[in-house]
Amino acid sequence: MEPARRRVAGGFETVTRKTTDEVLTRIRGASRGQAALGALAFSAVFIGLIYALVEWVFGGQVDVVFIAMEIVHFFGILILMRKLLKEKSCEGLSLRTQENTAMYLAARVVSGALFEGNHHTLLDFLTLGVTALVIFNMYTKLASTVDSKNDMTRKDQMMYIVLPCLGVAVFINPGVKMHLGVVAWLCNVLWAFSTYLEAISVVPQLKVMKHISDSVGFFERKSTADYVFALGITRFLACASWIIQPSTFGYVFTVTISGRLWAAFTLVAEIVQTFILADFCYYYIRSVADGSGLVQFHSVL
Repeated sequence: MEPARRRVAGGFETVTRKTTDEVLTRIRGASRGQAALGALAFSAVFIGLIYALVEWVFGGQVDVVFIAMEIVHFFGILILMRKLLKEKSCEGLSLRTQENTAMYLAARVVSGALFEGNHHTLLDFLTLGVTALVIFNMYTKLASTVDSKNDMTRKDQMMYIVLPCLGVAVFINPGVKMHLGVVAWLCNVLWAFSTYLEAISVVPQLKVMKHISDSVGFFERKSTADYVFALGITRFLACASWIIQPSTFGYVFTVTISGRLWAAFTLVAEIVQTFILADFCYYYIRSVADGSGLVQFHSVL
């Protein structure tokens, strides 16, 4: 049987079917019980530490769940930056997802300056700065290692991700502070655009990872996988914020039946992003539980 080939920095290495089968045997060795236990322990400890840190720093004076989300995202981007500096390679990393991330963060920072202008805006700005460094390195020093073949094309990115989000944002947005005129309208559109784009920004990254997993049977749990899992943690924290504020659902229902669709679309965006990332997070946690360090990823995207 013809051996599979896997791309690495500086070329390709051969991965025989025997090697792949041995690796998959290690992955399958984890029972569902082990995977569930690993998921519970890992997630509980991670979220608990983040929550404790935020409580200690801010003394419970701010929304700790949203602060935790932003901190996890920031450290996820730092993991990517470390990968680029250490490995000198963009293997397994989607440039389109990084561009999507930069776009929605930039839109949120600009609109947030009007709507919030607080610690949330500052954290988004810091994350945007590190994301910009990642993109800069991918376009310059590490351009030769970018996997353009498996990444989404610029045309598809604009046609299926960016423009649809912008189009919906023009018509369905918060509609607040409209007494400020055109500036307020623009900030409302940017805020909605950032919400919609964030929900599907990771799709190109998952497609790149799925291609690698399909080619050799697994995706190594290195920096890129850690970054995507960090995004998954932010989604679970977002779900927690909805759960601990049940009155929010009543608000969504009330404003929706009154003809304002923004709240409902926000909730839908949250749900879509959570489901997009949940599949990968399941396989990631299984790799933690079985100790293989290899993610057998089968995304439906």
